[in-house]
Amino acid sequence: MNINRRGFLFGSAAAMTFAGCSTSKVGLRSLKPGEKLRGAMIGCGIQMRTALIPQFLDKGNSGDQVEIVVVCDCDKTRALAGAKQVNEAYKTNKCRAVYDFREVIQDPTIDFVCIGTPDHWHAYISVEAMKHGKDVYCEKPLTFTIDEAKKVIAAQKKYGRVFQTGSMQRSWKEFRTAVSIVRGGVIGDVMYVDANYGRGGQKLGGPSHPVRFWDDPKNAAKEGAPNPDVDWKMWLGPAKMRPYSDQLAPRGVHMFYPMFWRFDDDIGSGYNGDWGAHHLDIAQWGLDCDQSGPCKIIPSDEPHSTDLYHGGRRQFGMKMLFKKPYGTVELYHGPFGVWGTVFYGTKGIVAVNRGKIAVWVGTGAVKPTPEIRKQIAEMTFMKDKVVAESVGKDYGTDAMAKKDNALDAAIAKLQKDFAAEIKQANLYCSLNQVKNFIDCCYTREATISPAEVGGRSGTLCLLCNMSYQYDTGFDWDGEKMEFANGTGTGISLKREGDCNGWIVEV
Repeated sequence: MNINRRGFLFGSAAAMTFAGCSTSKVGLRSLKPGEKLRGAMIGCGIQMRTALIPQFLDKGNSGDQVEIVVVCDCDKTRALAGAKQVNEAYKTNKCRAVYDFREVIQDPTIDFVCIGTPDHWHAYISVEAMKHGKDVYCEKPLTFTIDEAKKVIAAQKKYGRVFQTGSMQRSWKEFRTAVSIVRGGVIGDVMYVDANYGRGGQKLGGPSHPVRFWDDPKNAAKEGAPNPDVDWKMWLGPAKMRPYSDQLAPRGVHMFYPMFWRFDDDIGSGYNGDWGAHHLDIAQWGLDCDQSGPCKIIPSDEPHSTDLYHGGRRQFGMKMLFKKPYGTVELYHGPFGVWGTVFYGTKGIVAVNRGKIAVWVGTGAVKPTPEIRKQIAEMTFMKDKVVAESVGKDYGTDAMAKKDNALDAAIAKLQKDFAAEIKQANLYCSLNQVKNFIDCCYTREATISPAEVGGRSGTLCLLCNMSYQYDTGFDWDGEKMEFANGTGTGISLKREGDCNGWIVEV
């Protein structure tokens, strides 16, 4: 049966959970029988070329239901390379290169956009695309500021578009299994959570860095040499004007992740917005806080960094407090380790990361200490209480390169042992973030990570980053997404200045 693109189906329990994110019956056009959704890819860096475009092209991943017709980037070399990549896959020349996203937004024949730009552009393009009747897939972290997060959430509700945040771990079986066990009550009431990312005292720590022009001032002439291929003013967009830097916008088609912009206060939020957007998102999911947030931010008491790149900022150790009916949950930000997210309950522990999962039951309430965290990382903690474990044997350097079935075996045992609790948790099941998005573009149901979910996960990242930037804590209204009890003085939740005219308006 062919489902009209603008048909409105809203029958699933998962969709009803996010009734505030219900989608519209009416868009710019209706599909004829057999006609494919037409999509545009905006921001053609390494994430777009190596992860997103291949998934949208994959016929086993709903690729037979869509057609990529545009690749857009303000760097002409990248836009052309992206269009060539698509055309070679299709064996046609129908996909065109575009250098200004406004041309994409205003094109009534395009049904959806996929946004893979740096963080500072996410909100503006997302909101404008929804205004123009387009569905949106946007990479994480969803926004650069909390004010932007609120506006993207409001825009999805106002314009009724399908929206997916690229928090793909929600579509991975190890994370869904781990969260199902937590939400199903297997480990009792969660009292502590660890979210581990960042590199401690190394050059790339958890928070973003003060703005700087060059990676190495001695190489300023080389790094800042003119690049005629990029529209630099467009690349900066709402960020403050500065000299061109090939550290921010690497020349040509590169095969590395450019971290310089991600650690820039005016463009990104450091590892908080990079890996934090994954592991904090899983913490939020496990705590059932997709429609709320923390009540208090506690600053780190770790030593200040002496690395000049860090601007004296602490690199990890801040905490967030969440109010639950049974008490207060403390979330701790630790450095990279074996486990991405660890839940400590009154009856057991669940630890999870990519390709890794471990569950302890019958431990009683455990307050995490450095020694306990070390034992859990080494899998020496209460070995007699371990129900199942798989510590990374399924995944190598490439997170998708499967090696053996250790993870599958551990998950199968957990799903068998805790079948009733997992059923009770009744989590939304998505097998792939992109496929889930495309499917929802047809059914008009809510995705696994709509704007509110992505916006609130991104807010956790930004709250964490603000704590390090300002070396402070504050009270927070998780539902309203604003400071509480007169705290937060001197900290803005939105970008200051005129944003060069690029103002996000719902």
